[in-house]
Amino acid sequence: MKTFIANFNKAQFLAPLFMKHSLFIEIKPHHENSYYIELSSEGAKTLAYPPNHIDFLIEGELEDLEEVLLNHASLKQLIASGKVKIKGSYRHFLKFDAIIKLSAC
Repeated sequence: MKTFIANFNKAQFLAPLFMKHSLFIEIKPHHENSYYIELSSEGAKTLAYPPNHIDFLIEGELEDLEEVLLNHASLKQLIASGKVKIKGSYRHFLKFDAIIKLSAC
């Protein structure tokens, strides 16, 4: 997860996508505590406490979630195979999927 955040913060072209609204993401590994990430125009950061509102939830085994965040595995394929579950709007899904791919460049 730290690598994803570092990659996002290095990719300065992503910040303008969040000029008006931040995106709050919950990453929920099975059998572990959730991680919370805020993506904003100021960059990406982990949150110590859950935000008031979660825009997008991604849930699965820790290894699968790490593979997705590092763009080593496709989020769409892991959802189709049932290894990862998501909750949130389709718009947030598309945005987060694109951010994963663009931050890995």
